[in-house]
Amino acid sequence: MKNKIIIYFILVFAYLNISNNTSANEFTFDTSEIKILDNGNIINATNGVATSTSDNIQIKANKFIYNKKLSTLNAIGNVEIWDLTLKVSAKSQNIFYNTKDRIIKSETDSIIKDELGNIFLTKSFTYTLNDSLIKINNAKITDTENNIFQTEKAFINLISKKLIANNISIDFNNKSFQEDGEPRLKGNSLSTDGNTSVITGGVFTTCKKRDDCPPWQLSASEIVHDKKKKTIYYKNAWLKLYDKPVFYFPKFFHPDPTVKRQSGFLMPSFNSSSIGTSINVPYYFVLADNKDFTVQPRFYSNEKVLIQSEYREVNATSNHFLDFSILNEKNLVSKSHFFSNTTKKLDFPNFDESELSLQLQRTSNDTYLKTYRVKSPIIDDDVSLLTSSLSFTAYRKDLSLDTNFQIFEDLSKKDSDKYEFIYPSYNLLMQIDNDTKLNGNFSYNSSGYIKHYETNVFEKVVVNDLIFNSDSLFTNHGLKNNYNFLIKNVNTDGKNSKKYKPNRDHKLESIIEYNSSYPLKKELENYTHILKPKISLKYSPNTSKNMINKNRRMDVNSIYSFNRLGTNETVEGGASLTYGAEFSKINKLSKEIFVAKIANVLRAEENKNLPHTSNLGKKTSDIVGYLNYDPNNIFKITYDFSIDENLNDTNYQLLGSEFKVNNFITKFEYLNENNTKAKASYLTNKTTYSFNDSSDFIFETRKNKKTKLTEFYNLMYQYRNDCLIAEIEYNRDYYSDRDLRPEDNIFLKLTIIPFGKTSSPNLKQ
Repeated sequence: MKNKIIIYFILVFAYLNISNNTSANEFTFDTSEIKILDNGNIINATNGVATSTSDNIQIKANKFIYNKKLSTLNAIGNVEIWDLTLKVSAKSQNIFYNTKDRIIKSETDSIIKDELGNIFLTKSFTYTLNDSLIKINNAKITDTENNIFQTEKAFINLISKKLIANNISIDFNNKSFQEDGEPRLKGNSLSTDGNTSVITGGVFTTCKKRDDCPPWQLSASEIVHDKKKKTIYYKNAWLKLYDKPVFYFPKFFHPDPTVKRQSGFLMPSFNSSSIGTSINVPYYFVLADNKDFTVQPRFYSNEKVLIQSEYREVNATSNHFLDFSILNEKNLVSKSHFFSNTTKKLDFPNFDESELSLQLQRTSNDTYLKTYRVKSPIIDDDVSLLTSSLSFTAYRKDLSLDTNFQIFEDLSKKDSDKYEFIYPSYNLLMQIDNDTKLNGNFSYNSSGYIKHYETNVFEKVVVNDLIFNSDSLFTNHGLKNNYNFLIKNVNTDGKNSKKYKPNRDHKLESIIEYNSSYPLKKELENYTHILKPKISLKYSPNTSKNMINKNRRMDVNSIYSFNRLGTNETVEGGASLTYGAEFSKINKLSKEIFVAKIANVLRAEENKNLPHTSNLGKKTSDIVGYLNYDPNNIFKITYDFSIDENLNDTNYQLLGSEFKVNNFITKFEYLNENNTKAKASYLTNKTTYSFNDSSDFIFETRKNKKTKLTEFYNLMYQYRNDCLIAEIEYNRDYYSDRDLRPEDNIFLKLTIIPFGKTSSPNLKQ
């Protein structure tokens, strides 16, 4: 009897111990509750972890049902499973584990995460441990680059890291393509090892998703995405526009959407003009994180080749840009250009900022740049003036310094007369502490240059200015007053110069100015009226330098300027009174409905040295004015004018108008100058009609009223959306300049966003 009692307590102790931590051959259970049934063949456990001792699999769940006879484990509720050997995990509501066949599967929505950090959302999965293979169905995959894959069925090999899928679609993480684009790729099948993906029967586009076909797409028999090189390659590719094949590429590649800079071919373009039909095939090289290079060979149908190249380098304290080209033509001397721009930040202790820059611009032929329409980011569209320079700038709160050595080359002139040398020029501006009782600011400005031009003309100039600008003072009656004065020292020396004496000349000049205005405001029910009468008194005891032939046109704003002559080598001599008024009508939405400005200058004595273009030197100058009438969103008109003091002759007119009705906009501009050497007169029109948000018709023309000839016509129809711009353009230029002749051009232009623009040859030929 005693032995039976001892055996009973031993069995009870063993049962109590098993309830917390039990080993059942393949599994170890660490749970809050455990039950052993069917003579130990069935184990039910809750809220804990089961670990496979043979496969190194760990499972966490709300409930476990282990069948020892069948070698199966059902994990139910908030299941998390880890393969501790291959470092892959999964989450699901129910997971079935067959330890005999070594298969883990789930028929419920699951999330799988592999060692690389890829995330798989799948409707069901099967994991076979014998071959380390996971089969997923109706899955969404997010890789480490945040690219999103959708597939009906896929297999993942955890050893080789290879994935094979069918009916695949990829939404790329858009880091560098157009902001509103949706770059994506679809294919019949996908094979990838994480670094290289191969898609068969693939289609790629960056267009926004829409119900119908995308505006453009690249379809290919095979597409390879190399993640290391961040490049997408195509084999037997077709460019399709609205599902219609338009261009075939045996092979093609471009950067993937995750990168901003990638070596490769850019969009080719065609061009046609009087010098021949050409194709431009640019190639972009990434040399380093801070360096790149573009070469643009342009092949002409008449055995000419133009190669233009650009080199860019950006550093923490310096930037470098080179642009050069060469034209080879059969039996003729080659033509070329070379432009460069280098800037270097310096660290001078006495300045907050300082910089040194070097610019070089050179061409072997005066008309080469215009004839072949060579464009460069370094210079403006007007390539008739080239500038080479070495410059230094420095700045701090109370001091700034600029100095330049410059060479100008006017390509419209011949021989040595086209060069102008400045060695050097400088400008120094310094704020001076005000230790006087005057309320305002003192400043000192010194500038000068040494100039050599027209072969044998030499000029030297140094100008020193002491300037005082008073603070504004408001009287009790609302007048706003201020005054300025200037003391100027001008030093000149010339040789063969028409501007300066042949020996050293020194002058001391001064001028004082007093300004006053009286702003008035009237509030009405629907509008606010503002009237501001203004006067400006100027006096200088000195005689002005001869500026008769200078083009210095006054308008309603510049007429009140302290230095309205636009030069620092002389002051405006004599006494003058500038008077005028400004009026504006403003609605309740703070919009100016009507603006009118007018001003005139009265002079005590006539000053024959001042520019004739505005009659500023006469006792009564031109009357200058400005009108702007903008009553609604339909019509707007502006008028800028200068009328002779006798009110009979209009010396300057700039009349502009804009008319809008729904999608129709037309703008006219009429310019007429009667008091200049050029006596320019033009009528310009630009008309736009928008058929809808995606298509426009644009017409531009300009007629020279002096020669009574139309200078150009531009006619264009443009269609655009988020990823494609297509346009047909007709233009006619009426000009002739040595190698340049009037031209008629009709082009078809196509811009594939983000790859670039291409154009057809001239269809007029």
